[in-house]
Amino acid sequence: MMSAVNDLDQKLTELYFEKVTVNLDSKSTITPNEFWSSMELVAINNKAVINFQMKKRV
Repeated sequence: MMSAVNDLDQKLTELYFEKVTVNLDSKSTITPNEFWSSMELVAINNKAVINFQMKKRV
């Protein structure tokens, strides 16, 4: 079980390693909270997809 969690964490780390960060300045059309909420949804979706793919292989 711990190996599966480590594999999932490693895959997520690789997925987000090269992502460009966003600079939210005063001209931004979204708030920092809106930005982080959307990123949380993306992360949850990616984690679910990776988890599904890992379970499918077993």
